[in-house]
Amino acid sequence: MTDTNIVWLLLQPSHLLAYTAVLGVALWRRPLGRRLLVAAATLLIVLGVLPTAWLLMTPLEQRFPIPADPGRVDGIIVLAGAESARLSKVYAQPLLNSSGDRLTTFLMLARRFPGARLVHSGDTEPASQSAAARALLLGVGIDPARIVFETKSRDTCGSPPATRELVKPDPAERWLLVTSAHHMPRSVACYRAAGWDVTPYPTDFRQGPRPFLFRVTDNLADVDDAAHEWVGLLYYRLRGFTNDLFPRPR
Repeated sequence: MTDTNIVWLLLQPSHLLAYTAVLGVALWRRPLGRRLLVAAATLLIVLGVLPTAWLLMTPLEQRFPIPADPGRVDGIIVLAGAESARLSKVYAQPLLNSSGDRLTTFLMLARRFPGARLVHSGDTEPASQSAAARALLLGVGIDPARIVFETKSRDTCGSPPATRELVKPDPAERWLLVTSAHHMPRSVACYRAAGWDVTPYPTDFRQGPRPFLFRVTDNLADVDDAAHEWVGLLYYRLRGFTNDLFPRPR
């Protein structure tokens, strides 16, 4: 886990809500403690009950549509993040997390386009997402000669150069990029900045056409994920890692 990820883990909205509530309980005899409890209750309503998650997540998820007919496909890239790496290591079997749709979509596309080259991109240390993905993908019958596992990149913008080094794509080739729909804008921005115009194939949708009210835990998780992407888009742009703050479909 990178330092940036650690900072975000501490500062994500649901954790800030929890810190506020705990501090309020600890100081409840004082006016400050009561104000903190009121603030925590207000945050819980705003983030967990009201359609805040839907408002934050929908622009990200709907930015790039699912291609109805991708046409000729020369390669398919799936970004790591669907694997429960530590539990996979503990139980010696490939286990997926809430983003498991990335790999199921990848498998369906691999079957749909049997001539396409396949790439699983990204990894973490010490628990390996790549190892869990390898066990699953090869275990369901993917030809080992057809797929490569890129294990050098540790963040989204590290994926394009590391993957390009492995597969050396021709400029005329068409490559699909599979990742969670809310993560697609940042992923596309990174690939375009690297000069690789991939075709987005979003999956792992979290929000529908209407907001989910009163689904507190789901909404809090979606607020965290959406806020992470919005902050990530801004951070990558300010650092010069990408050329577009919020890339458009082409």
